[in-house]
Amino acid sequence: MNFYQHPPSKEWATLKFKGETFAEVWFKPDGEPLILRFRILQNSFQIPGLSQHLTVENLLKGVGQAIEDVETWRYGDVSYDGMSGSNSELKAPLVPPVEEVSLHLDVIFKPSPQLVAVQENTYSEVSPATWQNLEVRWNTLLGAEASIETLRLMMEGLRGELEAATNRSLTTDEKVHGPNADVAQWNKAKNRVRYALPKAREFVHRATWTMGTPERKKLDELFKNHIHPRIPFPNMDKVPDELDNLLKDRQILSAQGTAAYQECKGCHADFQSALRTLQSNANKKRVANRAKGKSF
Repeated sequence: MNFYQHPPSKEWATLKFKGETFAEVWFKPDGEPLILRFRILQNSFQIPGLSQHLTVENLLKGVGQAIEDVETWRYGDVSYDGMSGSNSELKAPLVPPVEEVSLHLDVIFKPSPQLVAVQENTYSEVSPATWQNLEVRWNTLLGAEASIETLRLMMEGLRGELEAATNRSLTTDEKVHGPNADVAQWNKAKNRVRYALPKAREFVHRATWTMGTPERKKLDELFKNHIHPRIPFPNMDKVPDELDNLLKDRQILSAQGTAAYQECKGCHADFQSALRTLQSNANKKRVANRAKGKSF
């Protein structure tokens, strides 16, 4: 069965070499009618006799698909042209991932004549207002993400200060010359810093991770390949809702991050204030001791 007639997968199908699974395949993931996705396991490159034969051409042959129908393909963050099967990269052994447990390889097939006809008919039906609406939503999403990135950088700096605070110990002078109430206030402030620090770390992690989700990558590809050049694509009517959902997630994350930042900043300010009080007491005592020594 050729690719265009093949129904979308409902689950990953395994590919085996001498009885051992080395990859999985999914036809038309996420409703994309032209994509064939392979998930290649990192340890597959260690299987004896396989690494030199682990090419895009052989993967396609393994699922009965012709390389002549390939338009482009992506492996990791790099894209290649299919060139009607003449691209030598299709025949070259794949490079194993460095850190990933598995790596996706997407093969994008040329549109079938039927799909091209549908797109040509659809093109005239997509109004300029529809394209403009999608671009406005996309730019709004980018603006929200830029705000999150700014907040992430601020939180990164504050996180370093919080971590330094948790490792700060009082000097002998600060302990000896500080009133018990001031020392207790400093310990309380330090405990609040310890409590706030995980919130800073969590936000930094979530803000970093949010840009790499499959949904975000998919919409980024749609904008570059279709929305910006205004080329119609299947399921266009679903994109506004997908953009709205991502925007809502980012607005929630931004609100949570802002609240966490203010809390962490307040905890650090209280810690610094309590520390300055103890340092001031210690300095006053040292000055008094010097003055007393001179009087003798």
